[in-house]
Amino acid sequence: MKFSVMSNAAWMMSEKIVSVFGVIFVTSYVAKSFGPSIFGQMAFAASLFSVVQTIAMFGSETILFKHISQNTGKGVRLMNVARKMRMTLLLLLSLPVLIYVWYTMPENFLVFAIASFLSAMFVTQDTFSVFNNARLASRLNTVANSVGMLLSFSISFAIAWFKLSPLLLSLSVVAVTLVPYLIKRFAFYRQFQDVAPPKKRSGTYLRYLMYAGLPLAISSVFISIQVKMAQMFLVGVGSARDLGLFAAANTISASWIFIPAAIITSSFTEIFRERAEVAIKLTARLNGYVMGVSLLMLLVIGLFGEKVIIALYGHEYTQSGSLVTVLSIATCFSAMGTVAYRYMVKEGGFNYLLRKVVCLMIFSVPLSYWLIQQHGIMGAAWSVLISEFLSLTVMNYFFKNGVIQKIQVSSLNYKTYK
Repeated sequence: MKFSVMSNAAWMMSEKIVSVFGVIFVTSYVAKSFGPSIFGQMAFAASLFSVVQTIAMFGSETILFKHISQNTGKGVRLMNVARKMRMTLLLLLSLPVLIYVWYTMPENFLVFAIASFLSAMFVTQDTFSVFNNARLASRLNTVANSVGMLLSFSISFAIAWFKLSPLLLSLSVVAVTLVPYLIKRFAFYRQFQDVAPPKKRSGTYLRYLMYAGLPLAISSVFISIQVKMAQMFLVGVGSARDLGLFAAANTISASWIFIPAAIITSSFTEIFRERAEVAIKLTARLNGYVMGVSLLMLLVIGLFGEKVIIALYGHEYTQSGSLVTVLSIATCFSAMGTVAYRYMVKEGGFNYLLRKVVCLMIFSVPLSYWLIQQHGIMGAAWSVLISEFLSLTVMNYFFKNGVIQKIQVSSLNYKTYK
């Protein structure tokens, strides 16, 4: 692995270390102070707008990353069009969601939903992050995001420490995306110009983003809602407390995903430029690295996860401990699935991804509902695990004569790493 790739990945990981620090010392303290019900309400609002945000981004993150890696000028023009498209989609999707929450949920849900909407707005407009990542300049993202997280954690901690209204936690929800967006936007315009495509070409760029982005958007939405879907079904079957217990377990089990994510993102700047067998070998090698990291972290979570839950969140969250190992295995499958997903995007497998997701949703949605009905929050955890396993394996193996299976098998061969 090249030094520039390793350095970029290290910067991306260091940002997430700040995030994990916040989860350990702040989020858990807030959850302990206000209890599972408030924590569950925040998690539900965040889940709703996480899905809305994913749809609004319309798969453009991966498309922008690919084109910026290959041609910066074209990538910047696509960024300009993507921001306008994202804002339009976000507003169209958010209005009915906010109306639904207003009419059907208690006041707390509405306040957290509005905060989550504002947070999503700044994320969808932040095309500068992908620009920095694609140019192996993630240091700026790390600095900006860390400042935003530290401010957000400080606000949350102060609210819990002084026992203020939990509704004020909405300020931290907004701050965590607003501050990084402003910093990255300022830095981008100091060095680069925002070049819009000619008016005659704007429509072409938009159609390309919509055509290439639709399968990726649907795929990204499903990836996003696998955990969120379990939370949404828990709203109907269980209670806000169940949501809080599930959210706590999921937070700990996925707390290490930033390590393989950073390696994947940095490595694909090189893989996107390669062709045929070279790209396959590099992807197999990457899959092996991700697998190794995932198994190591699974071992740690399996041994200490339940103790960590109780130590951080308190005995009210003891039931969450039983979910951690199952959700951690699901996180392992998700990490390796991201490698396969990115490779299929490189090979133009947009339509395949669309068909794959439709098939997976047809199977997973009723399975998730049935498991949650029968087994509550443990059923929610198993539904996520089964969906991630199918997404990683069977559902990928029909792409281009089983090339994903070939990559996964090759990653077990020591010769791949020579």
